[in-house]
Amino acid sequence: MDFFETNIVKTWNPSVLLRVFAIILLIGGATILYVFDVEDGWFKTSAGIAYFLGMSAALSLTYIKPKNLGGIAIDKSEIRITLKNSKKVLPLSEIKEIGFNYRGYASFWKYTYYGNKNYIYFTTISGEKFNYEIILQNKQKKEEFKNFLDDLDVDNSIRIQKFGNFSL
Repeated sequence: MDFFETNIVKTWNPSVLLRVFAIILLIGGATILYVFDVEDGWFKTSAGIAYFLGMSAALSLTYIKPKNLGGIAIDKSEIRITLKNSKKVLPLSEIKEIGFNYRGYASFWKYTYYGNKNYIYFTTISGEKFNYEIILQNKQKKEEFKNFLDDLDVDNSIRIQKFGNFSL
């Protein structure tokens, strides 16, 4: 494989307070509806609404689409970074190390439909550091990236580090 290309993204990370609020709504509504025998109609209705809102919030937190910030393309000679307002080209001869923190690709059965947070970072010889969040859309994209990193490791004197899931 001669090159690898993917999007640079920023995923939405819900706060702990929002997650706790969704869990309280879910557990509180379910407890009032299914554990206690409440006779009051408005209390039962508001517990049902709280349960529904808690369930909706809990299920939808991982299905929020990440924001696309740009793209990154790596080939045998250079790294091209395209963000909204800037383009940067770094020759591979100026790169000291490339690192990748792999946490998985997108799957319905995994944590999120759009993919897990994967990070690619590299350091130049001058000490400048770049760190970007990328998403590998599926298993095929993961395998392409794995093969590309293996080819890059053999062809160049760049130190390549892999973290996270050891299947990469």
